[in-house]
Amino acid sequence: MRLFRRKQIAVNPKQEELASTIAGSIIGLQTKAAGYLNSKTAHLSAKTRLLMLILFCVLFAAINLYLLINSI
Repeated sequence: MRLFRRKQIAVNPKQEELASTIAGSIIGLQTKAAGYLNSKTAHLSAKTRLLMLILFCVLFAAINLYLLINSI
């Protein structure tokens, strides 16, 4: 079924090189941020990390619920 398929567009090699450079820098920044956050939480126990994750999820669920209720 070809209902939603698009035709492949030829990409300029210069554009492809620029896109890979941008993607590489984004991945580098993500790796750097992950390393930083891992070093900050390395001393915490698994129980503490689980508690922090639960608190984080509850906080954002409460914020989303608040925004949803106020938008109605």
